Amino acid sequence: MRAIRFEDVSPIVDLIRRAMERGCRDHYDPAQRAAVFASYAHNLFVEALGPFETVAALQAGRPIGFAQLDPSSARLRALFVDGEFQQRGIGSALLSEVERRALRRGAARLHGAMSLNAIPFYLRAGFQPCPGPERLIASGISVPVLRMDKTLRATESGGTDRRRGG
Repeated sequence: MRAIRFEDVSPIVDLIRRAMERGCRDHYDPAQRAAVFASYAHNLFVEALGPFETVAALQAGRPIGFAQLDPSSARLRALFVDGEFQQRGIGSALLSEVERRALRRGAARLHGAMSLNAIPFYLRAGFQPCPGPERLIASGISVPVLRMDKTLRATESGGTDRRRGG
């Protein structure tokens, strides 16, 4: 796992497309998936070198997952795992890395607007639903999400506590 480089952006955009095709197909219609994809594809080239912390999980030098943290607000902006690599612990590893980075920045909580297909994943990771808008607008398309957050606590091993609420 490492911070992404500019040359990783194009393969990561392809990764997002594949992740959404597999993971989101049962929760979002084609227009919603296309709108969310377009939003990430449009912004990631600038954001990769911007104020956010973006990390990639690699296999044989190829990005197979990525996550993005806005350290100024402790917001999980993105977490995607390539469709063919889902359900293999990569998302959990990426989330743990984001949590470690947020803790190093002094965050007490991590929050985000979670896609409907990922809610069970975030619940298992200790996130809880919280107040906030339940829809995002991407390219003029309404996309339902669930706002969630998690209390972060450092453990002796340097990771984060995975129990409910922390």
